[in-house]
Order: sequence, then structure tokens, then C-alpha cells
Amino acid sequence: MADITLSDGREITFDLAILSLREFRALFDKTQTQEAEDKIIAKVCNMTIDEYLDLPYEEWKRILVAFFKRARSPVGSTDPN
Repeated sequence: MADITLSDGREITFDLAILSLREFRALFDKTQTQEAEDKIIAKVCNMTIDEYLDLPYEEWKRILVAFFKRARSPVGSTDPN
């Protein structure tokens, strides 16, 4: 099941299995560049960097909210909260 469906119908399922702990922690590092952060999120979304950067602003924002919600949920959790 998709984590988010974009307005153009594309379904995004975050592949957290390819996200390293180092990459995840880097998302909270204030010294990390925007380019590096974009590459990490694009990778997890299975998008090219160009596809990711060409997203409309509101779609990009929805992806980030959904990503962090999914990333902080316990592994294997079925609890909707």
C-alpha cells in the first residue's frame, strides 16, 4: 500500500530498507546541505533527483510530512496512531 498518492496519481511507498542510520540522522544535522537532504529523500521515494526537485511545493511538503510520520513509527506497527 502506498504511503502517499500524488495529485498526478503516482503512488509513493517509502523504501526505508535502503535508508541507512547515517542518512536518517543526517536529516537532522543542521550542517547538512539541502542538496544532500534532497538526495536522501528522493532515494527513499524511489525518484530521481530531478523528479523530486520538480515536484510542486505542496506535493513536496506532503511527501515530507508523510515520510517523517512513517519513519518515526515503530517497525511492524499496525497502530494507526
